[in-house]
Amino acid sequence: MKENYAIKKLADGTPIPYELLLLADETKEAINKYIFDCTIFTLIKEKSNDLVGVMAIVHLDQDTVELKNIAIAPQEQSQGFGTDLLSFLKSYARDQHCQQIWVGTADIGHLQHRFYLRNGFEMDHIRKNFFLDHYTAPIIENGIQMKHMLVFSYCLKTRTN
Repeated sequence: MKENYAIKKLADGTPIPYELLLLADETKEAINKYIFDCTIFTLIKEKSNDLVGVMAIVHLDQDTVELKNIAIAPQEQSQGFGTDLLSFLKSYARDQHCQQIWVGTADIGHLQHRFYLRNGFEMDHIRKNFFLDHYTAPIIENGIQMKHMLVFSYCLKTRTN
């Protein structure tokens, strides 16, 4: 973790940081479908107490956590903070005795795909028509409509081959 920054669990009663979460999801309504089941962690600049990043995770079962949302403030992007949050998540999941982390992203999110692959995630499966079935309006990114969700996984269990 970079000097003068801290990752903290969002305290009960603290407002949900929608302004950052909306960088990674399309609508507040979509976020509200999962956020109340999540544990939310924030990345804070300690001196100014500025919110730099956020991630929301949910336990799917005793072995698996899913990263539902991760976002870094635009002015703080490309400085390694997303990787720092993922490193924290890996440690957190190990401490919870989980064996796997899942994260889903749009089929057209090539930058996101590279980010997860660079951080040790592997392509796991596709949720066909996810964005067509779960969002009322079409979502367009870089002139292309989102259709499918690609799900990446990170294995925390040590392989003994």
